[in-house]
Amino acid sequence: MTTYRLDVPELYARLDDLRKQASMSWRDLGAHLDVSPSLFSRVKAGHRPDADALVTFLAWLNLDVAYVTQPDEPAP
Repeated sequence: MTTYRLDVPELYARLDDLRKQASMSWRDLGAHLDVSPSLFSRVKAGHRPDADALVTFLAWLNLDVAYVTQPDEPAP
C-alpha cells in the first residue's frame, strides 16, 4: 500500500493564493478561520498543521486532500 504525506509548500501556496484573491491579511484569515495567525508562519516554515487546522484549511480552500498530498518515497 502506498503511503502519502502532506505537501506543506503546496498547501501554503494555495492558502496564500486564495487569501490574496479575498484581499485578506494573514491576521484576517486567521480570524475568519478561527485559527492563530502564527499557524500560517509555521506552515510557511514547513511545519504541518494539526488535523483540525488541516480540515479547516481544506474546507476553506474547497479542496480534497488529494490536491495537497503526494506519495511518500519508499525507504531505501
